[in-house]
Amino acid sequence: MAFIGSHNRFNEFRDDFLKDTGVKNVEDNMELYTQYVIARFVDQNHRLLSNLANEIQDLYKVLKKV
Repeated sequence: MAFIGSHNRFNEFRDDFLKDTGVKNVEDNMELYTQYVIARFVDQNHRLLSNLANEIQDLYKVLKKV
């Protein structure tokens, strides 16, 4: 079973943002960076919930056999 939670990935997001957008400075583009971080969190949340739903379905199949 997967551990539910997330790690602090602020610096990774910052580095990815700079690489993905080609922006040179986060401080001058804080609005865009905020949108980027929100999108990353939304994606992470979607993946977490999707995996959780799949695990629940697998558990249901096992319990149905019992």
